[in-house]
Amino acid sequence: MTILNHFERILSLFGEDGLSESFFETAKENLQTVSELYDITNVQAALLALIMEHEPIEINKLSEIIKCKKIQFYHYMEDLDVLANKRMIKRFSPTTFSRFDSMVYTVPMDFMSTVRKGVGYNNTINENLTPEDFFISAEEIINAVELDDLNFEDCKFELFDLFKKNKQINFVKKSEEYNLNEGSIMVMFIFCSALLNKEDDTIRTGKLCEVFGNREGRRIIKRFGTKEHKLIVNDLVEPICYNGIADAEFYRLTEKAKNEFLSDIDIKVRLKNKGSDVIPSNRIKSKPLFYNKKINESVKELTSILSPENFVIVQKRLIEKGMRNGFACLFSGPPGTGKTETVYQIARETGRDIFQVDISETKSMWFGESERKIKAVFDRYQAMVKFEALAPILLFNEADGVFGKRRELSNDRDGPGQTENAIQNIILQEIENLDGILIATTNMTKNLDKAFERRFLYKIEFDKPDKESKKLMWKNFMPHLNDDDAALLAKKFDFSGGQIENIMRKSTVSFVLKGNDQCLAELDALCEEEFIEKAIAKIGFAV
Repeated sequence: MTILNHFERILSLFGEDGLSESFFETAKENLQTVSELYDITNVQAALLALIMEHEPIEINKLSEIIKCKKIQFYHYMEDLDVLANKRMIKRFSPTTFSRFDSMVYTVPMDFMSTVRKGVGYNNTINENLTPEDFFISAEEIINAVELDDLNFEDCKFELFDLFKKNKQINFVKKSEEYNLNEGSIMVMFIFCSALLNKEDDTIRTGKLCEVFGNREGRRIIKRFGTKEHKLIVNDLVEPICYNGIADAEFYRLTEKAKNEFLSDIDIKVRLKNKGSDVIPSNRIKSKPLFYNKKINESVKELTSILSPENFVIVQKRLIEKGMRNGFACLFSGPPGTGKTETVYQIARETGRDIFQVDISETKSMWFGESERKIKAVFDRYQAMVKFEALAPILLFNEADGVFGKRRELSNDRDGPGQTENAIQNIILQEIENLDGILIATTNMTKNLDKAFERRFLYKIEFDKPDKESKKLMWKNFMPHLNDDDAALLAKKFDFSGGQIENIMRKSTVSFVLKGNDQCLAELDALCEEEFIEKAIAKIGFAV
């Protein structure tokens, strides 16, 4: 008989009496074969067979099958823990506020594979991992706690199983060298996995409560605050500081911790592992842009300054003269005038990647979280500047949301206003300390705070294109137009480049449907449709 046949025989002998003495006597031979192969008891072999048959199965259902009351089922909990620790079953534990009988058991696929093959099971999951895979596994375990798929005790077990199976990882070696206790190691897991998997080495203290539970989480936070915690004492974790003042809500890994605990991981490579918010320069397509003469000269000059060979000299000169070497630029003007596309083309021509800030992602309902997020943006950017050969461009697109005028606060302190002002103060300070290139675009310069205006070394105001530029755009987008038709459209319609491109897209759709380019009259009609400001009928009484 194969081992699978033995499991089948155990299930066939299982009757209405549940895990009774008669069942164990009748199935003794089959249970013994399974027990010897997997180094478990006969009771554990019977439970394993039942879970294999009925998985996924909740505890209350399992207790019904084996014919015992819930209180009696506690006798079998230790056996289930043994099977879980051996990775023959997997448990999804209830959270603090969940019912006990919501716990679910399943059987891992790798164990089922050994059953089909009829061989012993030597669990090697998460064994001898690379440093990168080690922290990916740690992040999955920590995320499971936050999603309520795992409770703290199971999280702890999983993390330390990972820890024990990977003694070759520098994180493990250093944890033992510092003689860190289990709690401190788990905290370091949280910080390191956040840095490597989310590119953010800063943790809000609330996250510690989410993983450890409120009571233990608050105890850790308190010891952080009093500087008694071993991670603080050993200079492995430090509070975030704003203008020299420590923030008790946010902590991060120190450079010492990164250098020692993560020395076997090339953080430079990890940071270059682009996310959706980083646009590599070699993926930006070339696109012709048409400007008025003054704007064209300014864009060419800025592109020249930001070229790798010139920018090094510019920064060196600024440093020699005791000036800030960061380069902050402001592109302002109406929508559709090419501000964002100009940033893309400058990045492409100078070989610089773009780190594009999603401003909506920096806003949070939690007090202090928005400030932390905007600080994390600049910290991550400065790390990219440090590790990459060419400083990327930090792009704040449509930056009115964070670069606007600071709000006057009333005596009772306006919460949202206070947060916005705090964010702006952080940005102002970061621009002062910038070691790289920041470009902000805005449609509304009137809303820009005066303090920001002074921080921008280079300012380019994008106007709507003049007639000659519009003519060139029409010719570029629609080569079938002759010079006179292109000039006529340019003269008749005061469009931005974005609006002309929009009409070109509509014309392309028409070509697909009809199979021919549109004539001047048809293009004229499309242009008329582009105007969304129609005459609005007056509402009121006739007199």
